[in-house]
Amino acid sequence: MSDLKRISLPAIVFLVLLRMSIGWQFLYEGLWKYNTLQTSHAWSSEGYLKNAQGPFREHFREMTGDPDDLKWLDYAAMDQRWKGWRDRFVAHYGLDEGQTERLDRLLTGPEQHAASVSAVPESARPALEKLSNVVAFDAVKGRLTVRGDTPLRPDEAAALLASVPIVKLPDGYARANDAGEAARNDDGTAIPAEPVELEFYKAIETLQRESAKLGYLQRLAAQLKGNPDRVGVVAEADKGFRAEMAVAGAAENDQWIKYGEVQVYRDLLAEVNAARAAAKSDFQHEQVRMLTQKAQAKRTELVGPIRALDAELKREAIGLLTVPQRARGALPPEQTQLWQVDQATIFGLLILGALLIFGLGTRLAALGGAVMLVMFYLPVPPWPGVYLPPEATGPEHSFIINKNLIEAVALLGIAALPTGTWFGLDGLLRAIFRRGK
Repeated sequence: MSDLKRISLPAIVFLVLLRMSIGWQFLYEGLWKYNTLQTSHAWSSEGYLKNAQGPFREHFREMTGDPDDLKWLDYAAMDQRWKGWRDRFVAHYGLDEGQTERLDRLLTGPEQHAASVSAVPESARPALEKLSNVVAFDAVKGRLTVRGDTPLRPDEAAALLASVPIVKLPDGYARANDAGEAARNDDGTAIPAEPVELEFYKAIETLQRESAKLGYLQRLAAQLKGNPDRVGVVAEADKGFRAEMAVAGAAENDQWIKYGEVQVYRDLLAEVNAARAAAKSDFQHEQVRMLTQKAQAKRTELVGPIRALDAELKREAIGLLTVPQRARGALPPEQTQLWQVDQATIFGLLILGALLIFGLGTRLAALGGAVMLVMFYLPVPPWPGVYLPPEATGPEHSFIINKNLIEAVALLGIAALPTGTWFGLDGLLRAIFRRGK
């Protein structure tokens, strides 16, 4: 009752309402974030942390593990990521041997592609012998094979197809004449192809089609290792590379470099960081903004196809599951530092929000809420000299004080007052304790 003598009843009512309002905001925000975890667009603090500014920028950005998405452009890092995902996928859904084998084929591609043939036509033997390092004939098993990591190129397939006198018509296959056209009977009907030749022709078509279906790691290698425009080329000047590939001033026997788009992106990042460190005036901050947009556009251009490949792999993997396996829910994310930050944020909001609403452990809950809000405040503090891009702050306009800091100060005030004993479980527990004593 001594508190009631010092603080008016309206003040008590509004302080309790303030506590419960902040608690409700915490709880609702935590519930919304928690509910997204079971969807394909789970909430993450990744974007907020990547856009961190101010003196603690690098600390918060490093929490994401890959602040500039450079690991998406590193084949070794992606290979490790996908193989780790594969192991977690198999364990979570309990894949059987057949499903695991199909998943591995998706990831690495088959060891070889095969098409059945009873024999090789005489006319095709020279062409097949010439391409024996690509296409092999197994007479015992009666099949043609192509290695899984060496797709049959269009020119190789064309040479093999041309080795048998067959022409493909809209309504089927026919015998080809010397002019490469369909040979015809006196009544104009096309002459059917010889069975052994037709079998070989269809087998080559099958091999060409199937060998073009690379595993996802092979497709990733094509993007990150085999595309010179993307990753660049480094070679010695005396190895027959064209002079226009040389860097300016490259002497004979020096290394020649074809500048790749990945290095362009790295250089843009370095330029952004240097400009940010030197920015003082509004004009310089505008330059930082423009350079940042340019770097983000380049990142989207480079990382977008790799992310699409990642999403496609995971969609195909889900297609391997049975209905009971799908009922096990989404694959839990890898427990990285970012995952730990997200979990701490979600459950911190849920627990602190509930405690503030019900007035249980009110002072500690208010203090914990204030600490959490300060952690929300520090990644993008509206301090003098700190440039805050729109993607980091949204439509908010603040200077030194923003809504996170205001709520933190309010919670510190609540922590200094016994609002939980005025209206809450703290007061009930206190009364029970006193009665028992």
